[in-house]
Amino acid sequence: MRNKNLLKSTLICSVLSILEAATPKPFSELNSPNILDAFWNNASHEVSASIFHQQAFGDDLTFLDATFLGYYSTGRYNGFKAAAGMILAAPILEFSNGTHETYKDVKQVFLINTAYADYIYRNIRAIAGRYKANDEWNTFYSQGFEVDYRIPHSVNTIKLLASYGSALVTNEFVTPFRSDLSSFGSYLLTTNFELPMHIDLNPYIYATGFFTAFGMKAKMAYYLSKEIKMETSLHVLGYSKYYAHTFPSNVNHKFELAAHAGLANQDLSGIAWVEQKLKYLDLLEAKVGVIGVTTSGAELIDYYGQTTPFKYTVGMFWGGAITAYGSVGFHWGSLFELKASARGSFLPMGSITSFEIKGETEFPIWRQRNRYGQLKTYMKGRVGASLVGVYNNTPAINFYGGNNYTLIRGFVRVSI
Repeated sequence: MRNKNLLKSTLICSVLSILEAATPKPFSELNSPNILDAFWNNASHEVSASIFHQQAFGDDLTFLDATFLGYYSTGRYNGFKAAAGMILAAPILEFSNGTHETYKDVKQVFLINTAYADYIYRNIRAIAGRYKANDEWNTFYSQGFEVDYRIPHSVNTIKLLASYGSALVTNEFVTPFRSDLSSFGSYLLTTNFELPMHIDLNPYIYATGFFTAFGMKAKMAYYLSKEIKMETSLHVLGYSKYYAHTFPSNVNHKFELAAHAGLANQDLSGIAWVEQKLKYLDLLEAKVGVIGVTTSGAELIDYYGQTTPFKYTVGMFWGGAITAYGSVGFHWGSLFELKASARGSFLPMGSITSFEIKGETEFPIWRQRNRYGQLKTYMKGRVGASLVGVYNNTPAINFYGGNNYTLIRGFVRVSI
């Protein structure tokens, strides 16, 4: 009898454990037990210095610079956390190669890119300030706020993101927080629904001072084996324009050229996008995709960034463009990364071909065991190199160029 009761108790505990693991939790992040832990033991920071070189062949800038970065984030205490960060870029050498750009067109010399407060209370998470956004058409640094609500007893969420400026911060670019898209802000309202058969639906509304977009993204994940995961995505979007005919004097000239190109046809436009992804464990990821845009175009949709494998999306969302692309990436944790992407965009006025190949690796410089015998890295290095080609025989441009060039890049970074 005792064994039967023990077996019954064990079975009940097992079922409860399974149900608990399957039940979605509210937004959670380890709270620090006291203020000292929040500001010191559970805080994170980075101070780094790097040397970056871009060698351009064609219509782009060749330069060598040094970049200094500082970042600090508290741990979470009573649901709150905060962070601040800055970047200082200093040019060393600069060659125009016939382009009209200067170093100040590529990099802001000083930028406070991070300054935010973050709060979690049960199913709500809110963040305000300057932070790294991570949504379909908002992947750069955003200046504004975001509120996420997780629906109880589900994995579904509702999110409102408001942006009053966007900055691109990479090894190659450091832009100021620009608000060319709208003086009153840009707003993204999105939600997601998890359906049977591992199907996710993500409808959204994206409104700016130049357009309103209504989108739906459907994603289905399935396994071919324990090691191989497949993911099929279908993304459709309607794009309603209200581009201005005149612009303030301080608007970025490339933004103005792209907006003027869209004035010729302000009819409702659309984007249809299908992508197939294959993932092998956490080591290998491959993608192929096709994007089609109606003849009226959606030239400004990627102003705040996008989730394609490309930094250089010139022409991909212009009127009548059909783009086929592929990418493959290999990751070994944070130690090594290799990625290659290529695409062809075919427009009524010509074609654009581009590719991006990059490799990065990280290594410890100073490691030491702490008082508990754990090996801790106090200083690390990272090196990387990349090759970029953009070959454009159309009049299409975007906010970071769009002519013909080949770029060779390399960097060395030391962080503590």
